[in-house]
Amino acid sequence: MAEEKTKEIRISIPEDLFSLFIPEKTASHLMNARKEVLLSLRSLIDARIEAMERFEKKRTAKAKKKIKIE
Repeated sequence: MAEEKTKEIRISIPEDLFSLFIPEKTASHLMNARKEVLLSLRSLIDARIEAMERFEKKRTAKAKKKIKIE
């Protein structure tokens, strides 16, 4: 299957003009949505780190065994 090529187009407009096109309430919702995406990514990363730490604890616990000496 051929790889699809994509192009990204970004349009930058001054803040003064931005407020003409997008109402303040909408801009506020967009900023909150952006923050929520970042928080969800943080949560995902934290969960993966915790899983790795649990795995490491189990692995090291198995390596340490008590040996009974008579």
